[in-house]
Amino acid sequence: MSTGRNLRPLPHSDPFVDVIRGYVTCVGDALQAQGAPLSKVWLDPANPRDATFVLGLRALVWNESEGFVLGEFVSGEPGVRTVLRDPVRLGGGVLPEPRSVPHLLERGAVEAPAAVRAVDAGHDGFEDALLRFRAA
Repeated sequence: MSTGRNLRPLPHSDPFVDVIRGYVTCVGDALQAQGAPLSKVWLDPANPRDATFVLGLRALVWNESEGFVLGEFVSGEPGVRTVLRDPVRLGGGVLPEPRSVPHLLERGAVEAPAAVRAVDAGHDGFEDALLRFRAA
């Protein structure tokens, strides 16, 4: 967990989970650049791998099977799955460009399929796409 300006998720002890840190860092940077009230960001457990961005009373959760979901933050912390009240899917696919995420947040809910990508999809290019994003 991080606090202060230029919030970044801490490295995760599981290398499989830590692979998402570069992407999550880029999304957090994009949210902060657009003035989002980001107060915490962390990597969550695997199956699916996900991350939480706390934005005031709301939280934005990304996971590798559904993409971004926004809702009222109920509970969560590093290593514990985040719980949202009244979650809505923001669309944009499972790995939208980080700079597009603030726009997805502004646009709000869209109708999206319940599962965009299977967690056990095998070699579908997702891992390679994650590697484009480097964690600082």
